[in-house]
Amino acid sequence: MTPVLYRSAAKTARITLNRPDRLNAINAELARAFADALSKAAKDPDVEVVLIEAAGRAFCAGDDLVELTAGALDDGVMTRFVEDLQSATRTIMLGDKPVVCAAQGWIVGGGAAWLLNADFAIVSDDAVMFCPEAKHGLFPTGGVSLLLAERCGHAVANDVLWLGEKLDAPRMVERQIASRVTPRDGLADAAEDLVRRLLDLPAASRTRLKRSRGGQLAQRLEAAMAFEAARCLEAGADPGLQARIASGGWR
Repeated sequence: MTPVLYRSAAKTARITLNRPDRLNAINAELARAFADALSKAAKDPDVEVVLIEAAGRAFCAGDDLVELTAGALDDGVMTRFVEDLQSATRTIMLGDKPVVCAAQGWIVGGGAAWLLNADFAIVSDDAVMFCPEAKHGLFPTGGVSLLLAERCGHAVANDVLWLGEKLDAPRMVERQIASRVTPRDGLADAAEDLVRRLLDLPAASRTRLKRSRGGQLAQRLEAAMAFEAARCLEAGADPGLQARIASGGWR
């Protein structure tokens, strides 16, 4: 099964996480395909808005711990895996095109990063976000080490990143992680409506606003992601990592 679907029509690139049998957990193949899809949308002159969505009952279950415990990520693959995750964030946040993220169910780890990276985040009423990396001795990616505290404040960010606290949909809106909550069966329509509203804006307005956000964040974001990448590779070399993952699962 293709791990990421890409469709372009009506000035919109729709990028769909497509490993529903694994709750769209991020393995090396998905990370690569997702980064490539975002790059393709960024370069396509016919695309003006990007929509990120996911197939199945969950948006993303974070890193694929089955692949990690099987030792499938050797040093070279792990390096490329982290590079692809950070490249995806860089394209979402520092590109010229607005990005909408529509997420349902579990929004975990790297998937939570993509929600924070997007310009607009819509979540279903059954959505739950959390970051279990610290439990396993891993480290967040996607600028989360910077962005979560800036969005929610350090107290909430510490609860989420250090202690793995779960945030339901109303709390995600309260903490400014998502802009709105919609019933699960209305998520796709809400995302399409938001995309239409963005397309109705003058192209110059979209570009100026997007560049304004990116310009303010670029230097700090790059520094945070460089730190994250180094810590991820450091964690991946920890001999106790696989044992902790095998004993604890992702919940």
